[in-house]
Amino acid sequence: MTGSRRVSFSILVVFVALVITSLPSISASPPKAGSTCVKPGLTKSYQGKKFTCVKSGKKLVWNKGAVAKQSASAPTSSKTSAPTPSPSTASQPKETFTPWSSKFSTEVMSETAFASFVSWAKDQSARPINHQILIQSSVSGYSPNILEDLKVLDEASSKVFSQFMKKKSVTVLGLDEQWVVSQILGSGGNLRNMQGRCDELIGVNYFCMNRDSHLGMVIINDCKVPKGSVLGCNLGILPHEYFHLIQLNLADNLEGAHWNYGEDYAKNSFPHWLVEGSADFVASAMVSFAKNSKYEYSRSEHLPGVPGSMAYALMDYEVYRPSGNNLYSYNIGHIATEYLVASVGFQKFLDIWRDYSNTRNFYTSFEKVTGRNITTFYSDFEKARESLGVPPVTRKRS
Repeated sequence: MTGSRRVSFSILVVFVALVITSLPSISASPPKAGSTCVKPGLTKSYQGKKFTCVKSGKKLVWNKGAVAKQSASAPTSSKTSAPTPSPSTASQPKETFTPWSSKFSTEVMSETAFASFVSWAKDQSARPINHQILIQSSVSGYSPNILEDLKVLDEASSKVFSQFMKKKSVTVLGLDEQWVVSQILGSGGNLRNMQGRCDELIGVNYFCMNRDSHLGMVIINDCKVPKGSVLGCNLGILPHEYFHLIQLNLADNLEGAHWNYGEDYAKNSFPHWLVEGSADFVASAMVSFAKNSKYEYSRSEHLPGVPGSMAYALMDYEVYRPSGNNLYSYNIGHIATEYLVASVGFQKFLDIWRDYSNTRNFYTSFEKVTGRNITTFYSDFEKARESLGVPPVTRKRS
């Protein structure tokens, strides 16, 4: 190598060395998520975070970093308080219903009542079933769509309630009245209180029942329930009527007044709002339970709106005479039953009927079972009307 070439080479080496030493070192520069690093697993702490060199595709880059754990010996400030969680992240306590309260969410109250029913119903799975169903499945090859849903509801209702029957309950489902009547009579039933007929129009079909064991339905209008729905076909009518049999058997009241007729002999019987309202509640709850549906759906079918007649005080719905100017007690009775069940539970609710078999006095049994006399209950209900979704009292029954 000539002298001039050696000088040139030396100058080049010095220049390259200067350039390299002037570039920032990758390992010395602050780590930044996604920037290049040189060795997998290499870690570096920066501004309270610990970054790790990881492989991303074909590149080595710094990860997002993790907050570095504070050393046990690191000093802490005694004045530092934990940050207050924001409403969006804080765990919100679930609203609950307080028995006999006046301020609450209508939905929470009704769902509390339904939950109590479901819990009770599930506990009945081991009870013996004391029931029979007879079905006229077809006439000239015709079989109603509604039959399958009715069979499901009848099975569910009898599974939890037939244990209270003094003798076997029987449901008869048919397509003509003569067949239904013949099956009721042939299975040991009677229709004395129906003058031997099965022709009471309820909804869009005919019903009949005696006071002790038998329920009949004549299907004259078919209906197909949409898949996944519980609405549109009045499915609750069957469990509603079946629960009337349970009321009478639980109370051992096959011969006495079913409700308060306004006559002296019936004055200690059950208020009409409770007889019909509880049957509506059980019907809604049973449809939801049997069809694995939300209670609010079947409830809405039984409570299609708040009729003006609910503007009377609850006690005005006690008496229902066989004829005359009667108040529609089903809706307000349904809501009052929910309020009662939500407060004491479904088992105690049934115990009111059962205890009547000993006292023969609804008012005595009500106070004995619930710990509240009926006057106090009525007062509780009136104070809670707004929360219950019931309009204020603006009318007085004469």
